[in-house]
Amino acid sequence: MAGDGGALKDLNEIKSQFRTREGFYKLLTLSDSQQRGGLPRGPAAGGTLGPGPGPGARGCRRRLLFLQRRSQLLSGGLPAPVRVSMVKLQPEDPGEESERVCFNIGRELYFYTYTNIKKAVDLSKPIDKRIYKGTQPTCHDFNQYSATAESVALIVGFSAGQVQYLDPIKKETSKLFNEERLIDKSKVTCLKWLPKSENLFLASHASGHLYLYNVDHPCGTTAPQYSLLRQGEGFAVYACKTKTPRNPLLRWAVGEGGLNEFAFSPDGVHVACVGQDGCLRVFHFDSMELQGVMKSYFGGLLCVSWSPDGKYLATGGEDDLVTVWSFAESRVVARGPRPQVLGECGGVRPLHNLPGG
Repeated sequence: MAGDGGALKDLNEIKSQFRTREGFYKLLTLSDSQQRGGLPRGPAAGGTLGPGPGPGARGCRRRLLFLQRRSQLLSGGLPAPVRVSMVKLQPEDPGEESERVCFNIGRELYFYTYTNIKKAVDLSKPIDKRIYKGTQPTCHDFNQYSATAESVALIVGFSAGQVQYLDPIKKETSKLFNEERLIDKSKVTCLKWLPKSENLFLASHASGHLYLYNVDHPCGTTAPQYSLLRQGEGFAVYACKTKTPRNPLLRWAVGEGGLNEFAFSPDGVHVACVGQDGCLRVFHFDSMELQGVMKSYFGGLLCVSWSPDGKYLATGGEDDLVTVWSFAESRVVARGPRPQVLGECGGVRPLHNLPGG
């Protein structure tokens, strides 16, 4: 029976390579398949990496969906989110492309020049690419405030809880936070630089905690100890007890269950969080006061976004609904089924550019 069990285990194992009479088969990384011509790229691909309602955008969605499904195979069948971050630089030559794009697929992270809708991104020519072992990127964010043509700060969160700070242009700049996983062992679900800050960023985790980091401070060699700063209904804020500056500066415990995403208001004053407990919570960031709460129809909330004027928030969740909530009136003003295009990507994605009125 023991031998039979071992045989069944071998049958159920997902192999990355195997040999047959026809030849040798191997599961390739994205970079390998690009070099061998295994994936469509360039103008012939029929799509561009960018927004827009035209056929190029649909081609982009199909391509990213294909890559997302491929990354699930690379990670042993586990869902691997594909995230895209963009930044606008300030090149000396006005004719140069000023935008850069970063996206992750499975264990791989890519950094490209973004050409808008003029032409498709050539996926075979990244400015920088990284392949990670033992963990995979889950989210990332550029520092829009400090970005220049010579340098751009990028933070990357990982499935094992670490956060990497790097510069994909200079390439020699790199720091790793929570390397020993003493701060939090759960995956990083969302990362955001604080508005108009060159060194402060927030990281949310599947544990339900939100951490404030300073890239200039180290993480300690022991697990941090905390003291309570503020407590309210469904949340608590703690400061790290230390004699010398270290990360994290603050820890927020928000709701019950994991945090899925957070977003700063356009003026940078408020931060909105959504999580698996199905609640949208809006905080005044500096005072750490809870300003409003909304509950989903059922299930967890997966994403959140502000309207450009800061009056409304849109959320998407496991209830397959898009909900628009008035921040000033503290009530739901619209709720409806999510667009079909969001369903094609396997889940609700962040929403942007809501009409201000």
